[in-house]
Amino acid sequence: MKTIGTHIMFALICVILFSCNSHRPVHYSKEHSYGFHHQDHIYFLLDYDVWKRGRRLWFIMPFELPKKVYFREIYFYRYEPDLKELEQLGVLRKEFVPATTVRYTKFTKDNDKIIFLYYAGYDESIKRQIDIFIWDSKEEMFADTGYENPVDKNNPIYKKYFSDYISPWRDNPGVVAISRLRNEILQHLTIEDYDLPQDW
Repeated sequence: MKTIGTHIMFALICVILFSCNSHRPVHYSKEHSYGFHHQDHIYFLLDYDVWKRGRRLWFIMPFELPKKVYFREIYFYRYEPDLKELEQLGVLRKEFVPATTVRYTKFTKDNDKIIFLYYAGYDESIKRQIDIFIWDSKEEMFADTGYENPVDKNNPIYKKYFSDYISPWRDNPGVVAISRLRNEILQHLTIEDYDLPQDW
């Protein structure tokens, strides 16, 4: 009887925990890259994901399972400060591996072309992978890099544009700090302005 009672009590606890976890709220997260000021616009990347916290379980002490991600994409935007207009220029990535982040995005330019990269995780040999894109601001389109993302630091396109890249600030006066971009320049924008999916 004692064993049966213990099993019933354990089952009730599991049901209660499941019930509490089933009403976890959906979160919408936006991570901005640095901004890059070119002509009359500011360009930046946005890592957007829709997720719920993992279930909270008990085994001697509480622990939380990994979060459940429903949607994630990386976008490229252009913002015009004078008109306060935001335009989504493209989707850069829809499939992800761990350690993919836009937080350390690097920007540079070559005449009318804006060249930028962000870290796209690691390959099987734990070598850092990079996504590199070229935006032609005159033609209003992405230019062909000649390579398929992701690439590594030995790739000729990385060596051409970023081999001597020292920091976001020293050689790139157009770079805009993430905090200033998010909390000052873009502060007034809503999720609708970003044109992001939110029906989950």
